Amino acid sequence: MKIEIHDVDHGACAVITSPDRHRLMLDCGESMKRPWFPSITYSQQRIDTLMLMNLDEDHVADLNGVWGSCPLGALVTNPTISPQALKWMKPNGMWSGVQKAHSLIQQFGPGFVGDWNNALGGVRWHVFWNRYGLDFTDTNNLSLAVFITFGGFTILFGGDMEKPGWDRLMQMPAFRRRLLDVTVYVASHHGRENGKCADMFNWMNPEITIMSDCNKKHGTQETTCWYADRSKGIPDHSRAANYQGPAKRHVYATRKDGSIRLEVGLDGRYTVYPERQPDPTSDLIAALLGRTGPTPVYTVPLSGLLSLAGK
Repeated sequence: MKIEIHDVDHGACAVITSPDRHRLMLDCGESMKRPWFPSITYSQQRIDTLMLMNLDEDHVADLNGVWGSCPLGALVTNPTISPQALKWMKPNGMWSGVQKAHSLIQQFGPGFVGDWNNALGGVRWHVFWNRYGLDFTDTNNLSLAVFITFGGFTILFGGDMEKPGWDRLMQMPAFRRRLLDVTVYVASHHGRENGKCADMFNWMNPEITIMSDCNKKHGTQETTCWYADRSKGIPDHSRAANYQGPAKRHVYATRKDGSIRLEVGLDGRYTVYPERQPDPTSDLIAALLGRTGPTPVYTVPLSGLLSLAGK
């Protein structure tokens, strides 16, 4: 399985590709700075399921483009958000991406629409959500929380969920059980302070945390150490070992690493390929190890034995 967490500034767009080329797209944010647009990168490529985790503009900015250029099999949104509810949550009006989302929900209805399948080529997904009106009336806490599982590996995408939303989901035994399996956590609300939920980490113990965010603009983005303390870390072979053993990396962020790709095997082993190398010495290390081609710099097997992929 391949997971691509694209660098879309303060937005979100991730694409999961199964071994037989089935695709799941989580959100369709874009970057005007790079520039980068999912509708161009994946033009004319089938997206089996497009999942809109959060109905704010930074998560759906390229929805018009994706809808027009990519064959889509299914669309998934929070089933409790009706077209009227989305309008009520946008008292100041809607930009083009949210307008398109509103139009699609109005045309097809909310929830699970089309030929959706939660087992795409061995890649399974499971979604949890809070209820509009009964639980919350804001888009962030009505985000979808999505678990993606492949073999012995599970990644949790948190959308823009804030602590009150997590607290509500934590009341569900099924949600708490899923947390026990989390290998990688994509921090909610781009790693912002109000997305932190300490109670979740009493149940899950991820190896790494990933943030999809832009350059720091707010004090609420100063959460790297908080997440690092709650992530086990994986070997960072781009840095020299110390007296405690191999250097480790606990947190990745698109603002620093660019787009982040994970390649996952059925045995649960995975390799992280950051677009930007964090340290220029990684190429030297690769050369000393006899590597050629792209360097997979971070790897961990679930067995706990630390190794470099391909060794």
